[in-house]
Amino acid sequence: MPDTVSASGEGAVAVGGSASMVVAGHGNTVVLYQSEPVEQVSLDDLAAASRARMVQRWHAAGVPVAVAAEFADTSQVGVLPAAVTAVSEFGVVVLEGGFGAGKSLAAERQHQQDIAAARADAQAPIPVHLTAQHIQGHVIDAATRAARRLGDPSVRGVALVVDGLDEPGPIRGKELLDQALGWAASAAGGRWRILATARPGLEMDAKLRRIMPELPEDEAAALMDRLGGRGFAVRSRSSMVRSVLRRPLFAIIGAQIQQDDEQLPSRPVAFLGALVTRALRDVGSVKEERAERLLQQLAAACTSAGGWAATADVGSPGEVQALLDTRLMVRRGDRHLAFALPVLEQYFAGQALLAGGVLAEVVQSVELLERWRYGLAMAIASGGWEPVRTVLDPLLREHPGVVAWAVHEAIPQAAPEREGPWPDLPAGVVSQRLQEALDAWQRALGPAADHVFLYTGWTGPVTVDAGLEGNKLGLHILRRDGDQTPGLAIPAALRWSEPRAARPLAASFAAVAVDYAAWPWHSTLSLLASRLQNLCVHRDFDLAGCDAYTKERLWSAGADLMGRASRRYTPLRAEDVHQALRQRLYGRPGSPPVRSTFGKRFTGRRAELMRLEEELGSGRWADAHGLLHHPYAVPDQERDPQVPWVWDTYSPEQLRLRTEQVLTAAVEIYTSLVDTWFPQLGPTLGLAGATPAALNADLYAPPRGSDAYEPPGMRLWLHPSSIGSVTVRLVPSENALYAPAPATAHGLRPSRSPRARPSTPVLSTPEIFDDAPATGYAYAWLQEDLHRLHLTDHGPRTTNTGLP
Repeated sequence: MPDTVSASGEGAVAVGGSASMVVAGHGNTVVLYQSEPVEQVSLDDLAAASRARMVQRWHAAGVPVAVAAEFADTSQVGVLPAAVTAVSEFGVVVLEGGFGAGKSLAAERQHQQDIAAARADAQAPIPVHLTAQHIQGHVIDAATRAARRLGDPSVRGVALVVDGLDEPGPIRGKELLDQALGWAASAAGGRWRILATARPGLEMDAKLRRIMPELPEDEAAALMDRLGGRGFAVRSRSSMVRSVLRRPLFAIIGAQIQQDDEQLPSRPVAFLGALVTRALRDVGSVKEERAERLLQQLAAACTSAGGWAATADVGSPGEVQALLDTRLMVRRGDRHLAFALPVLEQYFAGQALLAGGVLAEVVQSVELLERWRYGLAMAIASGGWEPVRTVLDPLLREHPGVVAWAVHEAIPQAAPEREGPWPDLPAGVVSQRLQEALDAWQRALGPAADHVFLYTGWTGPVTVDAGLEGNKLGLHILRRDGDQTPGLAIPAALRWSEPRAARPLAASFAAVAVDYAAWPWHSTLSLLASRLQNLCVHRDFDLAGCDAYTKERLWSAGADLMGRASRRYTPLRAEDVHQALRQRLYGRPGSPPVRSTFGKRFTGRRAELMRLEEELGSGRWADAHGLLHHPYAVPDQERDPQVPWVWDTYSPEQLRLRTEQVLTAAVEIYTSLVDTWFPQLGPTLGLAGATPAALNADLYAPPRGSDAYEPPGMRLWLHPSSIGSVTVRLVPSENALYAPAPATAHGLRPSRSPRARPSTPVLSTPEIFDDAPATGYAYAWLQEDLHRLHLTDHGPRTTNTGLP
């Protein structure tokens, strides 16, 4: 069965290879024929397929077929310096860049170099090219199956390219990356070299990442000149336009725009709109408006189905052919269609959202919504204020985490000053839009949103008072006074001299991307993220109904109030702690709420301390002798005065028990944090989305008495399970931590959410010796999960929180 790729162009270009691949042009149609996959392929087949993919991509961007073939046959076009693609010490490297930056082309050139190396040396690694979105199961299994058509990968190794690591989602992408890293670190994977491409945002070790370089200005200019444009624009336009033109895709589109004597836009999404407009001009018997609706329908079908759509679901044979003639679409076999470039599918998915809103089945399914995430970002980036609000309203009610991720993806984080033109928005309109966005975010985030201004002593409704000077936003958040907007009629120049109760709760003056109509959603999201960051760092969410949390808080309070040195676990008299806490609360009238900074042993606000005082008064937490005990297993070994390591005071079994107790409590506290404060985010938070699951840990306890610094080691992973549980087992050596993890039982899925944390084991040192270690773990996991949605400014301070 032939694999057909349609595009516009003239002439015929032979691709070559025994797989009978050819790019043939006739009229406005170019067709790529490819035989069915067979058991054995040749290096010529791989080279032909790679060349055809490059021709297809360039032609979809508007490059004539003959020129696209010339580019493909010029081996230096798209090649990166060896230092950029050189494999890291881990055997894996990830080439990172925004859409249109040339990542896929660079990966193809690396693949072609791998093919050339295999031609020159029969024992060289077998070249394999995979698309991440189409990988089912383990990436190494997929690569091994593909490699076996050319040789024995266990003998030769594999030179693997994985394109679009971000496409199947940030969590699945990380899982594929972790699989590759785990394999490359093994003895069997020692001869493998793995290059992947991804958009920014995928979590990874900095040593793995290689930033996709922009085209030098002279190369971008030469490319535009070659395609009939005016390359001097790369040097003469604003910094925003110059930055966009230094991505190859936009330099190509820019040349087409210049041929029509039109103004170059400054936003990448506007370049895509220009590409689409030109592609739809000559659609034969199908009117342009009808063709655009069909492309939106196709994008919706492809997005929901994972990349392909049935031809019969798109339109009549004539309509399908007309759309193929636009070069934006390609055939996949005889019965399916796809977009020639992933970004085109995402663009039209965004247009479909703006035109018809979000389908009910998408709103109700986290899995479907995850597939639509880039389309949602495109809608936010390209739509007007009202259409974007219409799209976001139903999603914010159901899945605010996905909306937060998409808003952050869609709107630039920084905007250059003094580069217009900008929309002329009155201060009243600016304030109203920011107010609407802030109110919507706060409703969507639920109880946690009521605490965002906690540090100013305010938990009530707020009013936005703002204005624009060019693209610089002056923003004040004020206490709301009734239904008035703004709530307090205080001149901006005098606000900081007013009494504290009348001062702004927040204020900023910075450049924003006002050329994106949806910028108020991003500005208010950034404000909330900075506040939620503080709440997580200072652990300011009280949990009245969580026993694991209350046990730690009572012990921490008691140890602090009684002047107990850290890591002394002798039981405390509950009555003494109770009296000391009452003295702290009521002994100094007019004193401010009890508060200390991050890093202190005990922190708390007055309301929580009053609750803890009631808990102590109830007598529930003391034993029959009136004693308050540390919540976890305590040291059972004498401290060696010559060796200062705290873990030496625990026998291996006691260390295992304490680790298991802390992790069990941490899961309970994390779950309570989500259920109490972030109920709407549950399906999109990594650990919450993975439950129910078994949390398994392998623990290595180093030999006692060594004067060398050798802390315990822990390997932690989530295992699919119908019932949540925590299990810690001792392993005999540090090397055992690197042994393959037990295979997942057939048929069990790791999670119910595509944003759930993956099940790949991660090594760390157990952080279990503080007075409140479970609370520390729970907040670190929560902050990590919130940050993955861009709901905090950054992740937790600890570099490794134990979970993937």
